Amino acid sequence: MSVTSRLAALPCCLLLLASCAPSPDLAALRSQLQEADGRYTAVMDAGDVGGIVSLYATDATRYPPDGEPAGGPEAIRAFAERVSAMAGFHLTASPVTMDVARGGDMGYTLNLLELTFAGPDGAPTAEHLRDFHIWRREADGAWRIVEDIWQVLPEPDAPQGTR
Repeated sequence: MSVTSRLAALPCCLLLLASCAPSPDLAALRSQLQEADGRYTAVMDAGDVGGIVSLYATDATRYPPDGEPAGGPEAIRAFAERVSAMAGFHLTASPVTMDVARGGDMGYTLNLLELTFAGPDGAPTAEHLRDFHIWRREADGAWRIVEDIWQVLPEPDAPQGTR
């Protein structure tokens, strides 16, 4: 077989090998992503700076509702430190939806959050948020947030247009 024939056959062999690759176990990956999302809520609620930082990829970006996007390890750590320093901070999450891409390397979660903290006068203040995360499955198998986008929702009993 000539070199030209061998080179011509190479793409066909690569396609054949790629089609033989096992499909990822999406049910198991969804379960792992759901666990990572639950850890996110737990470490946020606990104000665990190291735990919060560990759930973000090193190239992650946060998109706050009323500020500029911020990314990278320093910005994520600063965010985690602000959260941990908030008096009376408490977070509860109600999952809305989540899924994992067919390739098993990306996923998303959408949660409704209730965030309570001490306001300027020390009285408890509550905010309701919609929180959307895009997650990436890293080389070590861990799910980490790469995009963090959230918005503040109007209070349920507030008249329309007041927030």
